[in-house]
Amino acid sequence: MKNKLLTAAAAVTAAAGGWAAVENTLMLKTAEYPVSVPGMPRLVQVSDLHRRRFGREQHDLIRAVADAKPEYIVITGDLISRSMIHFSETAQLLRRLRALAPVFMVYGNHELDLLPQTEAEFRSMLRHCGVRLLDNEMLSLGGITLCGLTLSVAHYRGGPPLGFRGAVGCSAEDLRRLFGECPQNTVLLAHNPLFFEAYAEWGARLILAGHQHGGIVRLPGIGGLLSPERKFLPKWDKGRYRRGTSEMIVSGGLGKLRFCNPPEICVISGKQSR
Repeated sequence: MKNKLLTAAAAVTAAAGGWAAVENTLMLKTAEYPVSVPGMPRLVQVSDLHRRRFGREQHDLIRAVADAKPEYIVITGDLISRSMIHFSETAQLLRRLRALAPVFMVYGNHELDLLPQTEAEFRSMLRHCGVRLLDNEMLSLGGITLCGLTLSVAHYRGGPPLGFRGAVGCSAEDLRRLFGECPQNTVLLAHNPLFFEAYAEWGARLILAGHQHGGIVRLPGIGGLLSPERKFLPKWDKGRYRRGTSEMIVSGGLGKLRFCNPPEICVISGKQSR
C-alpha cells in the first residue's frame, strides 16, 4: 500500500511539474481590458518579466505584443531581476518593442535593488534603446496624462530585522507632494498595487500595476495564493479592481515560477476601440 501511495504521489508530482513547465514557457496569454477613460489610447502592458524568455530572442513575446497592435507600450516594473549585471538581451528586446510603438517604463523593486553603478548602466541602456523612463514624472499623451510613480525600497520592505513588515506606506498626500493635484484622465503607472486606496484618493482615473505575479499559484474560486511579501491570499493580485471613479488593472506578469496562472500581457483600450 505504501509503495502504491508513493508511486501515485510521484506520478502527481511529475504531472504537475510537466504542466508547470508548459504553462510557464508556452502559454503566453493576452488579457483585454476595455476602460471608460476619455481619449484612452491602445496600450499594451508588459510587467515582471525578470529572467523569463519566450522563444528564441523573445520572439513569442514580441509577436504577442505586435499582434495586439499597440499605440504605446508601457512596462510596469521588474523588467529585469536584481542580480542581473548584463543587459544586452534586455536591450535587444526593448529595441524590438520600440520598433512597434513608443515605450514608457517605471521601476519595480528589482530595478530599485540594483547596485548604483549597475542601475546607472541600466538607465543608460534604456535611453539608448529609446525607452522613456517615467521617474516620478508625468506627460500628456493624446487625451490622457501618463504618470509614472517611482516608489522607494522602503515601500517594499524595511531593514533588518523587520523585513517586509517594516515597509512604509504611501498616501494621497505623498502623491500630491510629488505631482501636485491629479490632472483629469490620469493613467498612473505604479509597480506596486498595494497602495490602491492612495492612488484612487489622489484621483488617478486608471492605475496599471504588477508586482504580485498573480499570487504565484492561483486557486479556482479563490485567486492568488501568495504575494512577493510572503502574504497568503493577497489583495489586488491580478485583474480589474474599482474604487469610486478609479479603477486598477493588475497584470499577472510574465516571469517567476507560477502555477494555474499563465504569463500574460495586458491590452488596455478605450471602449470604442475596435
